Amino acid sequence: MSDRKFFVGGNWKMNGNKSSIDGIIKFLTDGPLDPNTELVVGCPTIYIDYVVSKVPKTIGVAAQNCYKVASGAFTGEISPAMIKDVGAEWVILGHSERRNVFGETDALIADKVAHALSEG
Repeated sequence: MSDRKFFVGGNWKMNGNKSSIDGIIKFLTDGPLDPNTELVVGCPTIYIDYVVSKVPKTIGVAAQNCYKVASGAFTGEISPAMIKDVGAEWVILGHSERRNVFGETDALIADKVAHALSEG
C-alpha cells in the first residue's frame, strides 16, 4: 500500500473576505479530518497571512501564483520566498485560468515551477 495521503485541495480563486474565510475555516475544522488526508486551501494573496494564522497545522495554505524569479521590478508579483515568509508552503502553478485569461505559456509555467522547486 502507498504511503501517500489522499490529497484534497480547495482553490478559493478571487473570492472571499475575512468574514467568509472565517466561515470556511470553521466548516473545515468542525469535523474530524482523516489522518490519511492532506488538505490544502488556496486563498487570494492578500489573505495568505490571515489564513495561515487561523488554520490548524493540519491544513496547508497555498498561494495561487508566484513568479519565476526571486525579486525585482515585477509589480503585483510574489516570489516563493515571500510565500514561505508568511507561512504558506504551497503554490498553485499552471492553472487553466492563468493560461486562458493571462496567456501564460508552458515555457513560463515551467520557469515558475523550476524556480518554486528551487526555493523549496
